[in-house]
Amino acid sequence: MPTKGAATHVPCAPDDVLPRLIEAEARLNGLSANLPGFIFQRSMTPDGVIAYPWISDSVTVLLGFSASAMEVNAKGCLHVIHWADRDTHMEEVLRSAKALDTCRDEFRAITASGEVRWLRGASRPRRLADGTVIWDGVIVDVSEGRRAELRLDMLMDHADDSIVVLDAMGRIDTVNVAAEHLFGRAAAEMIGQPFAILLPAELRHDDLLDAPESSARSLVGGGPRELTGLRKDGTTFDLELSTSEVRLEGQRLFVGIGRDITRRRQTETALRETEQRLRAIAANMPGMVFQRVLRPDGTLEFAYVSEGCRTIMGIGPQELMADSDRFLAMLPPTERRDFLAALGRSARTMEPFDEEMSVPGPDGRRRWLRGQSRPTLRAEGVVVWDGVMLDVTERKTAEQRLSFLAFHDPLTRLPNRVAFLERFAFAAEGARSRATLLAVVSMGIDRLGMINATMGHAIGDQVLMAAADLVRAAIGAADVMARASGDRFLLLLTGFEAKKDLQDALDRLHQSAQSTVSVDGQEFDISAAVGVSIFPRDGEDAETLIKNADAALQRAKAQGPATLQMFNKEMSTRAAKTLSLQNRLRRAIDHGELSAHYQPQVDLGSGEIIGMEALVRWNSPDLGMVSPADFIPVAEESGLIDGICEFMLDVCATQNKEWQKQGLMTIPVAVNVSGRQFQYARRLLSACERILSVTDLDSHWLELELTESSAMRDADNAIAVVNQLKEMGIGCSIDDFGTGYSSLSVLKRFPIQKLKIDRSFVMDITTDPNDAAIVDAIVAMAKALKLKVVAEGVENQEHLDFLRTLGCDQIQGYFFSRPLPAEAMGQMLSERRRMDLKPLTPNWMMATPS
Repeated sequence: MPTKGAATHVPCAPDDVLPRLIEAEARLNGLSANLPGFIFQRSMTPDGVIAYPWISDSVTVLLGFSASAMEVNAKGCLHVIHWADRDTHMEEVLRSAKALDTCRDEFRAITASGEVRWLRGASRPRRLADGTVIWDGVIVDVSEGRRAELRLDMLMDHADDSIVVLDAMGRIDTVNVAAEHLFGRAAAEMIGQPFAILLPAELRHDDLLDAPESSARSLVGGGPRELTGLRKDGTTFDLELSTSEVRLEGQRLFVGIGRDITRRRQTETALRETEQRLRAIAANMPGMVFQRVLRPDGTLEFAYVSEGCRTIMGIGPQELMADSDRFLAMLPPTERRDFLAALGRSARTMEPFDEEMSVPGPDGRRRWLRGQSRPTLRAEGVVVWDGVMLDVTERKTAEQRLSFLAFHDPLTRLPNRVAFLERFAFAAEGARSRATLLAVVSMGIDRLGMINATMGHAIGDQVLMAAADLVRAAIGAADVMARASGDRFLLLLTGFEAKKDLQDALDRLHQSAQSTVSVDGQEFDISAAVGVSIFPRDGEDAETLIKNADAALQRAKAQGPATLQMFNKEMSTRAAKTLSLQNRLRRAIDHGELSAHYQPQVDLGSGEIIGMEALVRWNSPDLGMVSPADFIPVAEESGLIDGICEFMLDVCATQNKEWQKQGLMTIPVAVNVSGRQFQYARRLLSACERILSVTDLDSHWLELELTESSAMRDADNAIAVVNQLKEMGIGCSIDDFGTGYSSLSVLKRFPIQKLKIDRSFVMDITTDPNDAAIVDAIVAMAKALKLKVVAEGVENQEHLDFLRTLGCDQIQGYFFSRPLPAEAMGQMLSERRRMDLKPLTPNWMMATPS
């Protein structure tokens, strides 16, 4: 009696032929239905007409077309074949027909849904008596394999280690980018050269690639070797090289993976990489084909298993077929019960069996397998499943990763906003039933942006995680902490019966966020601003409470670092008003609702107009004239100030150039810029260059004014920007001087032209001795620094006379002119209007405020 699995040929009795034929066809149909591809027959008549008489129904699963819909064009090429592959494919078919050897069918196909799939297969031709050539072949989907090849190319080019592939003669066949960098040679200079050119003369031995058992100097196998590498310029370096011998499509190749270990030798013990072995694909599909049999007595066995099971399960086909219980033993108990129950349902209903399970792989780690098979009822109640099982571990891992990322922040691994909203729903339901309080906390880490900018985002991320750990340790097990965005966290504090208990918990939480953390050997003082809204007082749904907590956080940040602010109704009203104004302002910039007014500056020596300051005005169709004091802070907070500044630069430069063309007085125009624009100066400098180029205005007729507080916020950066503007020929002045905290040592480093005294000091200069003393000191200081002094807010003769006695250079204010629209300012320039400066009397020159 033949042994199981042996190939025997026994003549069939006539009565046995039909049942065996039916069984064979059923098995073929079962295999083809579950094959990730299709079986086909192709014919070519002696006159060259090509047709496909038969294609298996499994083509529908693969391409979405029925077998009958698989048509050919006039040349006999299937319509589904990608147009770019048709000529090559037809050349191979005609070559195979002429030579009567195997046709290599490999091409891209377009599915019914428009997806591109890579297909590969083979068909063997035979010639009939009438000269017709018939091919019987199989096509399988190799899209994943092709993508893997592309990924391998990408990995080669992006690998940190150098990779060198040698042919059987030891010549360099392939190198990656890292190898070019490592050896200081271009790929073209290495390919085709002997491997020995990468080593110094004393290491160039003929037996380096011999079998290790025949040569002690062999580099092949045995793990990484520490050698000396040679660069093109003659310099050497410590080289770690792992060389493996592989056989690919019958060819003997060597793969060398190298890295520069000079620094590692100097600083630490080498960490050796595990040698990676390349295994040739033993079959055409990344998985296994099987035939599973369930007998009436409940015995489960495998009648056939392809070689692929060795790769995904770690056991050979013969072992699995000899002892099918080994498969069940691989499954965890719960999965084993579910598998047998699902298999029994498929046997009873004869419906296709889709299975997903985890088994230990050859490396000991569990691998996820996904299979599909179709049952067939055989004689004596035997049920047979023909199917395919694929390794989907990477896909399963990706699905689990995506599932985690859907509800968690990848950096801190805290819940995200979605998870926070879900947990709030449960917490709110519990709070309603128990009549307890909840607090929604919006927390922002102070100065994290500065840490990112100065130390780098890698350090900033570690500081953020350290801060998160401190805060998380301060909340209860039932509380929730989520990362909302950037430096902001959301917390849900639960289970408070009294407001005092809640307030105590908030104080502890706030205190926990004010600490010092150590990152990468450096210590960072961290603090956090906190905004709080309370359920149900400030809202009953999560979105409302988060919105109100955010409003409280914004108020806390405005009050300074490490501030805690509880939400109140006034915040909501203010936030809504600010948002509405911001939206209107954005529309105003786009719709031309802004304009420039000009206030002249007068020289106190001659009374002539020697400059003008441009001031932005907003005439809203809905709100009328909006005060700059209302919309400028909103513009700076929202970033719209950049657009406003560029609008003013464009309008003022264009207008000043137009006045010059008209022959009017030639004076500079000063445009105000914000500290934000000096902080991100590249955009400001680019705008100035562009506008001066477009308008053809000489640069010294354009000036920029920066407030004292903005200039001193980051003095070194401001000085650098002012120097760049000076190189362009644009003068700068410090506006609102006296309202900030200038350091004289810093001020003298600024390459500015003017100091503008803030109007708050000029307003009471003749009645308030303190203001008079401050102005006197500013004038004296400016004279010492050789700067011009401009006094703003001069509104009467007394102001003017007093400033003249102090030696102030220039004034600006309503006493001479209020800010004027362009037309009125042009009229003033055309009239060459000037201030009538009467001589000062001795009595006035001796008078001082008392």
